[in-house]
Amino acid sequence: SALHRSSRIMGKGGDGAVRLATRKVDATESLNVHLYGKAVDVSKFAQTHPGGAKALRIFDNRDATEQFEMYHSPAAHKMMRAMAKGAPDAPQEGGVSQSPIGKDFAALTQQLHQIGCFEPHYADEALKLVVTLLPGLVGFWLLRSGWPALGSFLVAFSFYMSGWTSHDYLHHAVIKGSSRRMVHWNNAVGYAIGAWQGYAVGWWRARHNTHHLVTNEHGNDPDIMTAPVLVYVRNNPKIAAALNAAQRWQQWYYVPAMSLMDVYWRFESVQYLAARPLAKTWGSWLLLGAHYAALLTLYRGQLGWLLFTLLVRGFLTGLVVFSTHYGEDILDGGRHGMTLVEQTALTSRNITGGYLVNLLTGYISLQTEHHLWPMMPTGHLERAQPLCRAFFKKHGLLYRESNLYECVKYNIKALEYHSALRKAD
Repeated sequence: SALHRSSRIMGKGGDGAVRLATRKVDATESLNVHLYGKAVDVSKFAQTHPGGAKALRIFDNRDATEQFEMYHSPAAHKMMRAMAKGAPDAPQEGGVSQSPIGKDFAALTQQLHQIGCFEPHYADEALKLVVTLLPGLVGFWLLRSGWPALGSFLVAFSFYMSGWTSHDYLHHAVIKGSSRRMVHWNNAVGYAIGAWQGYAVGWWRARHNTHHLVTNEHGNDPDIMTAPVLVYVRNNPKIAAALNAAQRWQQWYYVPAMSLMDVYWRFESVQYLAARPLAKTWGSWLLLGAHYAALLTLYRGQLGWLLFTLLVRGFLTGLVVFSTHYGEDILDGGRHGMTLVEQTALTSRNITGGYLVNLLTGYISLQTEHHLWPMMPTGHLERAQPLCRAFFKKHGLLYRESNLYECVKYNIKALEYHSALRKAD
């Protein structure tokens, strides 16, 4: 079973996967991704792949059918069929998408299409835009009207919500229609809201899209690379014994450290742009420049409240983001032989609390459903949830969910130093 396989592969190395994912593409390198039973040569496509060469390299000689299905437009499917013409057959033993559970999951996805779960939900999207932008506009007005504490908090909340809202547009989960309409309009709104909150979209995509493809895979998923600040022990005495003096206090500084996440992500965003040619990034530099010019103008004479805004935003976002993956199973590399749904069952946790929690977390609270169907409008994830639960029960998969408080406790437990050493004794 998937659970048994996970217990065997957790806690191993992964340096090979790290080297594979980060080295540059060789012009003579052969990359073959397995799609729909064919070993498709994507070597010439690697440098221009919208999802980056890293994703193709990770799936070299690995079945990526399910990942391709969940992430690509009809135009991309047409291109893939052209590339697959004449391609040799992929090894049958590596075709996880053709396993019984893989075929059953494909049938479930088709059922969700038929009942309208992938149709646009514009009323929900309009509400989210109001909840995202209105607090920020009111906050900036209060900031300049003698109410800096409340104003700064509302701006922080607006930036926090912007992360979820831009996330949905950049997943192409909001505006539907032709491939051109879906890509261009979703990107336009996603870039605008990304600039509002102060992040470069290219940085976010490079990080987040890879996270979706290889969730919690050691060496492949950039989202779980939290060392040296946080090292997830998960009751492993060997890992605990290797912690330095500061890391042995990580279960205590974990929650306050969340407040630094916005500052850290802003730094990463700038670092990402600085490492790339200006000819390709000038538009993103302009958007970031406009963001910071506006911030410094609006917080003129009140820069202490700007720091407060960044810390509050980081705390809110970090607390939610870390609750849904970081305390779950870690998989070694990528050749684990699991289907997408098996991997998601091991690596994702929902946050319970009903509609209000879903709305105020941008439906990231329904993390399992979102990871299985990232292009589904988030307003339909609640409709998909009962069918997802039933599927998990049918195939003996654990459907992980907890309230936010329990999720935080779960992460703290996974970071504990002393309990892991006591286990060794």
